[in-house]
Amino acid sequence: MDSSNSSRFRPLFLIGEYDVLLDEKHRLLIPSDYRKEITEARDEKVLICTVGRNKVARLFPENLYRELLARRRTTVATGEAEERFREAYLGMVFRLPWDQQGRVVVPEKIISRTGLGRSLTLVGNGDYLELWNRDAWEQRAQQLIAELGEISDQQTDTPPGPQPQ
Repeated sequence: MDSSNSSRFRPLFLIGEYDVLLDEKHRLLIPSDYRKEITEARDEKVLICTVGRNKVARLFPENLYRELLARRRTTVATGEAEERFREAYLGMVFRLPWDQQGRVVVPEKIISRTGLGRSLTLVGNGDYLELWNRDAWEQRAQQLIAELGEISDQQTDTPPGPQPQ
């Protein structure tokens, strides 16, 4: 989040990757490192789950997701593009509170829309998490490793910020 944001919260620092399993009840254990960071930085125990680019599930702390949407709102009148955005980022989202053990229930619609299986990888992306099918993430990771030089060359001094996509 940028310094011009008036949020009372500090920026999140969700990094790394964790291999996780989805149990028979569609429960997913959010690793304690991630839970601790979300709780301390955002005072949050609810994640918003949406489908992002490449049909990857994205998990945002709820209060961050609310801030991102509030910053995006530019007009009361809605055209087709705004309607599509609202349908995707308000209509097709799920609230996922975590239980005492730190588990969330991943909705069946998210599982089917993203092709998730039982073996998953949870990937930190600064302010949010991505939930990947483990094999798909490994392919993506290998692709990114092969492109590291190109990726590094394209970076600017402006840090990336999360976008509800």
